Amino acid sequence: MRKGTKSSLYTSFSPITEDVKPEGSQYVVVDGGHLLHKIVWRQQATFGAIADRYVQYLNNKYGQDITVIFYGFPDDDKKSTKNCEPLRRAAHFSPDVMFHEETVLQYTKEKLLANECNKKRFIELLKKALQKANICVQQAVEDADLAIVNTAISVAPQYDYVRVVGEDIDLLVLLTALASTHTLFGQSKNKFISLFLKHEELLNRAATFLNPQATTEQVTEAGENVLVALYGGDPATQNLDELRYHSFVKAAAKTKFNLARLPPTTDAAQLHAMRSYHQVQTWLGNEKDPLKWDWMHTPSGLFPKKSEKDPAPESLLQCISCTCKKGCTECM
Repeated sequence: MRKGTKSSLYTSFSPITEDVKPEGSQYVVVDGGHLLHKIVWRQQATFGAIADRYVQYLNNKYGQDITVIFYGFPDDDKKSTKNCEPLRRAAHFSPDVMFHEETVLQYTKEKLLANECNKKRFIELLKKALQKANICVQQAVEDADLAIVNTAISVAPQYDYVRVVGEDIDLLVLLTALASTHTLFGQSKNKFISLFLKHEELLNRAATFLNPQATTEQVTEAGENVLVALYGGDPATQNLDELRYHSFVKAAAKTKFNLARLPPTTDAAQLHAMRSYHQVQTWLGNEKDPLKWDWMHTPSGLFPKKSEKDPAPESLLQCISCTCKKGCTECM
């Protein structure tokens, strides 16, 4: 199970090539994370002046019927399942900077906002500037994508059009409920869509993830059935381990093949299914204890549990090699 690419989902939708100018009333819900990147920060400008530029941008582009929603910063990061993602993304050190409206900018925007504490301070400053300009501002408890979609749905009856502004593919993922495939190496969102269109009976299995009373056994069984079908097997006659073995035998006859493209082991799939269930229930507003759904405490916060079983018997692992070109020390 590896980190996949969500952007492939874009290809399932037809882009609009012309400028859309809806007639009638319109409400705009803006992703605050997206908004942060829309304004160039001028060196030697004060933070107050930078915040004012965001206000001007929103007023000029969208008018007054706006809500801006920012990602939340949990009081206890160590209890957040989202905490591992910013840590994964952090590629370099950024200093912790104390500032206020009159402070002059001394760093690039990218370097300053790479520090989560700096980002939190700037969002607080920006929220005050937006509220002063009578722009509605929300800060999600944790998941901004869910708050954005819920806000858009809640105001829809009052307006002719509602526009959601953001670039995060998670907004589409949330609307189409496809997040459960994003860590499956080599399996795109498009294939997942086609699978359900071709095998509608799998929708009953997927419905298990919507049931707030589902047991771990029901969730893992449903998850395995869907994954068997996703990898070309028959859920009625095969389990993942059998499919993995037959896929390996078939692939081994080829001159080149990538072991990462084999179906996941049953153990790895069960962990994945349980975390997917927890995410779906969070979206539905049903609070579940993440520790009961295969998250674990670490000094840095909650992280996904890793599979406790080897991907293959030790004797077999000793007979295979990686496809690295040179200098690999991780696969020895």
